Amino acid sequence: MKDYRQCPVCRRVVLRSDMLFTKDCHGVPFRLVCSKCHHDIMYSEKGFDGEYYTEADECLDEDY
Repeated sequence: MKDYRQCPVCRRVVLRSDMLFTKDCHGVPFRLVCSKCHHDIMYSEKGFDGEYYTEADECLDEDY
């Protein structure tokens, strides 16, 4: 049985094997998108998916 998924960006239904993970500003896998959206996102002016963040943006304490 073939594994089909919906791209969260363009909403097309594609084979899972035709999807790639985008990376955030630190190179961490961010989300699974179709190959066309991957190219559009990763080769954009920003060069990464999502928003830029630093350690100051992370909240690892339970008491926030």
